[in-house]
Amino acid sequence: MIHQQLTDKPVNTNLSRIYKLKCNTCNNAYIGQPGRSITIRHKEHTRYIKTNNLISVYALHRLNNRHEYGTAEETLELLKPCNKGTRMNC
Repeated sequence: MIHQQLTDKPVNTNLSRIYKLKCNTCNNAYIGQPGRSITIRHKEHTRYIKTNNLISVYALHRLNNRHEYGTAEETLELLKPCNKGTRMNC
């Protein structure tokens, strides 16, 4: 156990992900890179749609075009894990 603790690599807390949210109605896509979990970010987008909050481009598209939204499994795709910078940097 001590050997395992000494040899385990430290967890990179700056790891981010580039993700794609697609519209199931028209197949348009939104690309994002949050500094937090992509499932949390998906829930935020869904909440913006349900509350008619146009803060998200993804929500704006869905609401303006009256397109349906789906579950994370249907619409969310991980494109690339990377280190988080001040901009989408991968």
